[in-house]
Amino acid sequence: MRVDFTRAVDAVLARDTRAMFFSGDLGFQAFEELAARLGPRFINAGVAEQNMIGVAAGVALTGLSVWVYSIAPFATLRCLEQIRNDVCLHDLPVRIVGNGGGYTYGIMGSTHHALEDLAALKALPNMQLFFPCSNSHVAAAVEAMHRLRGPSYLSLAISGFASDAPALAEHGETLTRLYRRRSAEGGVTIIGAGHAAQIVLSALGVGLAGVNCDIFGIARFPLRLDLDHDLVRSVAETGRVLFLEEHYAAGGIGESMRLALGASAREFVHLAPVYSRDQKYGSAAFHLRQSGMTPERVTELAAGLAAGAGA
Repeated sequence: MRVDFTRAVDAVLARDTRAMFFSGDLGFQAFEELAARLGPRFINAGVAEQNMIGVAAGVALTGLSVWVYSIAPFATLRCLEQIRNDVCLHDLPVRIVGNGGGYTYGIMGSTHHALEDLAALKALPNMQLFFPCSNSHVAAAVEAMHRLRGPSYLSLAISGFASDAPALAEHGETLTRLYRRRSAEGGVTIIGAGHAAQIVLSALGVGLAGVNCDIFGIARFPLRLDLDHDLVRSVAETGRVLFLEEHYAAGGIGESMRLALGASAREFVHLAPVYSRDQKYGSAAFHLRQSGMTPERVTELAAGLAAGAGA
């Protein structure tokens, strides 16, 4: 998603001359042209994320807006106090971008995995979160962030089970995507948060295509179910939800979705990563398999829920 982000933010910064871009000494072979075009509006803040957020907040207080970029856990967890105190409590237009959501950085280990970033940030006042489902979803998220007057966070990721299948529809405000419609009454509603939607789409090739299901990809928090009419209608009709996210369940988007749906989701199965002290390290796909987050598992769970709907 980094390449797509670079293109999208380049277009935004070309239009908005009162915006700056800060990098935490990252973006090699990605930001060189952007830096050349922006000149003094591009600042390499070094490997000093807490300072970078504080400086960005100070710049924003002058009336400018700032995009801040680093690896996801470094852009969020390492400088959470500065995000809270300097950015969110002052409701400043600082757009934080974390590259490497979920297990993207794979073999580099848990220091580089981002499985708690959304949980840490969603509790902060004024913060809005964006987590695109695929490469083709990134530009819409960047444009939505650009329109905001307060703080926001963008999670960029590469799925271990990549699929950029086209959406049937995309909501212009919530960015929620509809990927597949049920073929009959009953069935199950499958919701993927961010790039976890790609696991669901990959499952279409291993049996999910034969399951009666609606497939949605959500990409924004706070949730706006008052606008996501297709999703709400689907859950009301199926009563059964399979929710996936490449983020720990505690504090994740799934918890909020379950609360928001209320009694309309009579069954809610939440598939998310699990931590074990004995876990091994490998590629993003390896970690997903280790957590049971595979296309095959999605098909199995969805088929079980759909069968229950027909009972």
